[in-house]
Amino acid sequence: MVREARMSVGFTNREDFAEACNISVRVLADFEAGKRTNFSERVLSRLEAGLGWPPGTVDQAVFDENFVPPKSVAGGNLLFRPPAFDRQPVQVEVVTVEKTISLLTEISRERAASKSKVATDAEAVTRLGAAAIALCWPYVIRLVEDNCLPGNELHPSVRPVYEAFLAVQTEFAPDDNSGRYARWLAGDESDVPDPVRRRYMERWSESRRVRPGRRSASEADD
Repeated sequence: MVREARMSVGFTNREDFAEACNISVRVLADFEAGKRTNFSERVLSRLEAGLGWPPGTVDQAVFDENFVPPKSVAGGNLLFRPPAFDRQPVQVEVVTVEKTISLLTEISRERAASKSKVATDAEAVTRLGAAAIALCWPYVIRLVEDNCLPGNELHPSVRPVYEAFLAVQTEFAPDDNSGRYARWLAGDESDVPDPVRRRYMERWSESRRVRPGRRSASEADD
């Protein structure tokens, strides 16, 4: 039952789903195989959230063999989770910073040499906009990573921020492909080859390992 529900929300890989739910692969395997029923409430609630099931659904399924669970809705319970807005610094590529400084220097020289600064300034805004987009992506990506069920749904409180940034990116840096990963995380990029999807999932999983609040070794094996 759980395996079918997992597949129905797009998680064909058990490891990916376990990581998305923040439970161990062994616990998920035991659950799907029906090897035991003594799982903690923490594990049950995370599993239900990952499948989009209402709280208490798993208990009903365990004690009533005729129970038919509701249709799984990927990320349905994101609505009831507080969004994560991490204000701590993010890592920025030094090369990106260096390119931005070089661009500012170049624009400054062009302004000094130009008799008519209006045209120069209009072009400068576009060029600086593209540079600023590159500097902003690390924060936007982390925001999406912290508030999504990867490949399925983005927290509704975070989506307006994400979409506002995409609109600006489209205007100033339409050829910037940095955001494909973020769009996939948010469920907005479905046409992704399987090898790329696996790399994206590995990248998201790695981001979970370095973020605070992830499961401890003991929690993973509840």
